Amino acid sequence: MRWLVFPVIAVAVYAQGEVHPEWNVLYGHAGFENADRMLSNYLRKAAAVSGPDREKAVAALQSPAEVERHRKEAREKLRRALGEFPARTPLRPVITGTLERGDYAVEKVIFESRPRYFVTANAYVPRRGRPPFPAVICPVGHWGDGKAFEDYQRLGIYLARRGFLVLVYDVPGQGERLQYYNPVVGRSLLDPGGSTFFVTIEHGVAGAQSLLTSRTFAAHLVWDGVRAIDYLLERGDVDRERIACTGTSGGGLQAEVLSAVDERIRVSIPVCYGGCAPDTPTARGLGIADIDMLIAPRPLLMIEATGDPRAGVLAKQQRHQAVANAYKALGAEASTRFLIAEGPHGYGENMRQAAYAWLSRWWRSETPGPEALAEPPTAIEPEAALHCTITGQVRTSLGGETVFTLNRAEGKVTPQPVSREGLKRMVGERLGLDFPKAPLESKVLARADRGSYVLEKVVYFSEPEIFVPGLLLLPKAGGAKPALVFVPEEGNSGAVTEKYLRPLAEAGNVVLSIDPRGMGETAPAAASPSSTQRNYRGFAQNAEVSLFYEALRAGTTLIGSRTVDVRRAIDYLETRPEVDRRRIAAAGHGMGGLLVLYAAALDERIRAAAVTSALISYAAILESDLYTHRFSAFVPGVLRDFDLPEVASLVAPRSLLLLNPVDQIHRPVDVEEAAAVYRAATGSHFRIATAASPDEMVRAYKKQLLEPLR
Repeated sequence: MRWLVFPVIAVAVYAQGEVHPEWNVLYGHAGFENADRMLSNYLRKAAAVSGPDREKAVAALQSPAEVERHRKEAREKLRRALGEFPARTPLRPVITGTLERGDYAVEKVIFESRPRYFVTANAYVPRRGRPPFPAVICPVGHWGDGKAFEDYQRLGIYLARRGFLVLVYDVPGQGERLQYYNPVVGRSLLDPGGSTFFVTIEHGVAGAQSLLTSRTFAAHLVWDGVRAIDYLLERGDVDRERIACTGTSGGGLQAEVLSAVDERIRVSIPVCYGGCAPDTPTARGLGIADIDMLIAPRPLLMIEATGDPRAGVLAKQQRHQAVANAYKALGAEASTRFLIAEGPHGYGENMRQAAYAWLSRWWRSETPGPEALAEPPTAIEPEAALHCTITGQVRTSLGGETVFTLNRAEGKVTPQPVSREGLKRMVGERLGLDFPKAPLESKVLARADRGSYVLEKVVYFSEPEIFVPGLLLLPKAGGAKPALVFVPEEGNSGAVTEKYLRPLAEAGNVVLSIDPRGMGETAPAAASPSSTQRNYRGFAQNAEVSLFYEALRAGTTLIGSRTVDVRRAIDYLETRPEVDRRRIAAAGHGMGGLLVLYAAALDERIRAAAVTSALISYAAILESDLYTHRFSAFVPGVLRDFDLPEVASLVAPRSLLLLNPVDQIHRPVDVEEAAAVYRAATGSHFRIATAASPDEMVRAYKKQLLEPLR
């Protein structure tokens, strides 16, 4: 239920004839002109500990002992980033058909990387030469047709004709493994049409949901690759000592990560490597350079394309130079190489030739000549011919598990009981909180008499580079008054002021309405909330999502850092003589409501709190495969330790009001149902109610929050 978005156009005249927006705080004031880039710039600097700084550390290694110490640290960080892998279970492989093509054959393979979690793959098997064959596993990049993508077909055929058994498998979200496939429309529900790269949207939606559990989406991808190797080793025609891994684009990133995790991969060839954020293991102090270094001293060929952005190719070349230094320190300088190939993003003919030459160098002690490298014209198969399932989709042919159902099972782990202080500490750690100790710096940028109240436009600095704009409404009557911190989800506006702030100020309360970092006035220019609701592409890939993952790389969370801004609002109010610091409450809408809940749980200076139109629980996100809450509301691994009702328990015995709670797709939750969810964790120190209009909400705030403080 949303009441905060109304078209309001207004201006106000301040001193010396200057005209400023009525409700916008920062416009027209020096030092705040880059407000929409404030948070991204801040996070980019903070995230250097997982990027450029890590490359420098790798480049500085000089001895085998230093490399091994660094590898040990990186390996542990990668393990924590991925989480614990499940137990190995029977693969139950089935070959559902074979295409005989003369000098090679294509087998249609299905195996279970977890019980009833089906992986579809094509095995390109040499028909010349004698087994056991060297083998290559190929995770597919972000192409919707998965293993049937032309470049992967040509790669499988090319290497099979030269004596390699090649296993090309579908990653979840592509090919026959669409996670959100709908048989009525015949495509993924997340596919907006017009591009085969909808796969990244599937990964985005499934990936954020996975973060709430004990595993990440990257871990799901890696485990499929590990089990693909297990499958190869169960075959009687594979040389278990000669396993390689290669892939392009997102498959190139998987080649890097898999090779770092599983040392049964003896040669690694990432091509045009890089993937979307959910595919990438993310932890503070873990960079891709660390992951690449874990491959050393095994042979590593890294291939880029002139068709990729020049800046990105240069950055990867520089990263490889750092990694090559580790190889040099290990005495294996000749075991790695960086190559830029002419051609588009993909796995082109010259890249296939380079990959074959690299494999031959290590396993055949020869350098193939031009004739051996040449690739004659070859027909590829239509996508349907390569299907392993009857319908072309696992969901309609076999059913079984999806990433969503695995997440739902993972999320049902009951957290161990802890003390109140232990829970509070756990919440702070999960949020990645680092509450500033420095005195608060603040400014009043403008002041105007609004008749029934005085309006000040204020800004305070939560941290040296993070400023928070706010509208401060002051009653005209003298004396210290109760105060309310208000956090609207969509930012301050005339509608917010008229519908919520003014009535509360006219009732004799000081009201401070803030835009926490990256919200409202400091939101990225391309992150308009209304635009993100139109389709899942905007939902899963907008600027807010970028901030979310950048925060994880920096070792914090977006919701945690914004919670700091709410707590710093209390610091600011305590500096104002108009405020009775013993009588401060907080209220928030939507995302703002969650920020208020976390702030009140951790800061007892908030004497009462109201959470309006906010998510009822993180467990609700795991009740269906689709959801509409922004990723920035999520806390990685949260359901291993607690949920929102447990956070609410930390507010007790102070007053907590839950108004209009919503489920995973923003549907209103029945009051009795919501009460049952919270009662088990919080006892009776809360109230759940509905309000059908802004007026009713304001009345509830007055009665439940502010009047008891008088």
